[in-house]
Amino acid sequence: MRETQPPLTPGRCLTGAAISGSLGLAVFALTRAVVAVLTAHPIHSDNPLVLRLASVVRTALVGGGTLAVVVFGVFTVGLVALAVQVAWSPPDA
Repeated sequence: MRETQPPLTPGRCLTGAAISGSLGLAVFALTRAVVAVLTAHPIHSDNPLVLRLASVVRTALVGGGTLAVVVFGVFTVGLVALAVQVAWSPPDA
């Protein structure tokens, strides 16, 4: 059995874009807070392994947050573009 999907409308696209954009802004704020905490608390150690591991973890945290912001941003732009395309396309007869 095949389930039917609700019709694609500009309103649904813009709702998805609003959700994606708000999640992107939340992740952006979280990433900025993580960066602020990491810069305020430097690593104090004489062990080179500890310094390298701390650097890797910090880079992974900031890089992962940045990647998530970019992905949510691309989703948002894509959904807005899809809403414009659906709004300008002729209705199916």
